Amino acid sequence: MRYLSIDNIEPGSFLGKPIYNSHGTILLGEHFQLTEVFLNRLKELGFVGLYIEDQVSEGIQIKDVISEQLRLEASLKLESIVKNRGSLSQVQPIISDIVDNIIENRNVMIQMHKLLGYHSYTYTHCINVGILSVCMGAKMGLNRDQLLKLGTAGILHDIGKNNIPKEILDKPGKLTGAEFEIIKGHPVFGYNMIKDTIELSSVTKIGVLQHHERCDGSGYPRGLKKDEISLYGKIIAIADTYDALTSDRSYRPAYSPFEAYEYLLGDGDTHYDIAIVNIFAKCIAVYPVGSCVELSDGAKAIVVKNSTLYALRPVVRNINTNEVIDLTNDKRYLSLCITKIIE
Repeated sequence: MRYLSIDNIEPGSFLGKPIYNSHGTILLGEHFQLTEVFLNRLKELGFVGLYIEDQVSEGIQIKDVISEQLRLEASLKLESIVKNRGSLSQVQPIISDIVDNIIENRNVMIQMHKLLGYHSYTYTHCINVGILSVCMGAKMGLNRDQLLKLGTAGILHDIGKNNIPKEILDKPGKLTGAEFEIIKGHPVFGYNMIKDTIELSSVTKIGVLQHHERCDGSGYPRGLKKDEISLYGKIIAIADTYDALTSDRSYRPAYSPFEAYEYLLGDGDTHYDIAIVNIFAKCIAVYPVGSCVELSDGAKAIVVKNSTLYALRPVVRNINTNEVIDLTNDKRYLSLCITKIIE
């Protein structure tokens, strides 16, 4: 099984996993054969990629820490709470399920391919930030109660954007200075929405307020520097940036996981806490299982397993010879590396 962008899927391919619509209803089941008609319809519905089974990926299984169904259900529950003006403390059962799944699968790296595109971004992004934040917290040794508070802050981090006009949020071009100043108000808007909610902890509220602060003091709303930013604020900043970069937006296509990782690494200790970025690298699959890659010797390979020690050196299988190469541990291949992702 592997993930392919929908434009690169050939008619006649078989689904590797069930797919769901934006309402959480199953559309097509595992092993369904995709015709050209179905592929075109899925594009119309906003699907940008699918998991498929083919000869190249034969025998490869992709284990989800958080299933696509759970992510969709969580996103729909969050949307319902916000639109119906329910108590924002109601998100805590959502994050409880996510925390339990991550604790149970703490040694599995997150594979966060996007199936649905931009129109489902707002609430899915909030859930993804919650998931990524909890993964980092778990790697740092936080206990379950701390993870619940962190995950809740992750899910609620952008809640203040409900006070931002939609035409600004969805603007396809560059924002004006005045428009960006309005966007910069959303952490304070979000904090004000939850500051009097007694069911939410103070560390959760501060995490929401500080998720756009940056270690060099260039962030907002208060321009705090590294030692002034809370742990939750630092963690959520990384999760927020990564998920935003790897999502299709109205103004740019998505970065690959590798490109987003390199962006965070390059900005480490300027905008982000480099120690937490390094922990993040042990949570996320920079080259997700099932990714086709080109090696430095020109060979084409497919990723079969990730390394939690070295994000850039997974276990791969040569597509032509079927040789399995452990780029981290096989001493014969110390100079061999991945040069690019291909499809």
